[in-house]
Amino acid sequence: MLKAAATDGSWRARRAPKLAPLKLSPIEAAMSFTIAKAMVLQTAGKHYPAPLMAVKTIEAAASLGRDDALKLETAAFVPLAQSDEARALVGIFLNDQYVKGLAKKRGSESGAPAQAAVLGAGIMGGGISYQSAWKGVPVRMKDINPQALTLGMNEASKLLNKLLERGKIDGNKLASVIATIQPTLDYAGFEQADVVVEAVVENPLIKAKVLAETEQHLREDAILASNTSTIPISQLAQALQRPENFCGMHFFNPVPRMPLVEVVRGEKTSEATLSKVVAWASKMGKTPIVVNDCPGFFVNRVLFPTSPLSACCCATAPISVRLIK
Repeated sequence: MLKAAATDGSWRARRAPKLAPLKLSPIEAAMSFTIAKAMVLQTAGKHYPAPLMAVKTIEAAASLGRDDALKLETAAFVPLAQSDEARALVGIFLNDQYVKGLAKKRGSESGAPAQAAVLGAGIMGGGISYQSAWKGVPVRMKDINPQALTLGMNEASKLLNKLLERGKIDGNKLASVIATIQPTLDYAGFEQADVVVEAVVENPLIKAKVLAETEQHLREDAILASNTSTIPISQLAQALQRPENFCGMHFFNPVPRMPLVEVVRGEKTSEATLSKVVAWASKMGKTPIVVNDCPGFFVNRVLFPTSPLSACCCATAPISVRLIK
């Protein structure tokens, strides 16, 4: 077959169109690349030059042969590869892999839970429940308010329907995932939970009461976690009989889109507790980081000081808010 192809030269005929310029009229090219550049700008933004440069390079090379097009591509690629943005993105990638490696090592010590539960429904509780169920960990979602449970289930259903619309799942998969989220007004089945995360209102008295009450319905080896973003974990642990089985598990909103989860170590939190919660967060497709119990934990501790500094810049210098951001 190869000998015959070499003899009649048919392979050259098939290869020729791949080396030739695209057959686009000026109007077709203008419309296609104008739309493409607008879509890339909307998606990538102005701080990532590579996607837009890629479209511009394709546009410029569309009328060229392969060799000239490759030269144009090289001329565009080399400066981008040496840019500050490229170095920053490489650093982000390497650091992300490092953090995920730490989480994988810590989580492997206990493995992900077989059954989880969420205290508090609504948007946050529904998002956590969806993420857990979608990644294969069945979850009970408890609230004292039937309307809140409805809101939580609607949130989970909305997120799954988005996957359905994008063609990532079919109707059977949607039904099977939503069936693993069990809404409840009481603690029925909580004795089966390996990990329970509390996501009720950000009030220390209410959280402490809910956590202490929930602890009475769990196995002695079950783990409790709080989704608090501001309340000290060691303070909440004072209401519990087994503080070693308690830690923080701070999700960011919206849960499905925000990859980071802060796993907060209280004064009496055990390593086994941290390991199990990290394993669950990893199973949910998140990037968990273990942080100490301090004001703001990690993210807010870094974020909060920037607000007064930004205000100071606006007040003392002719700098726009957009530039500061």
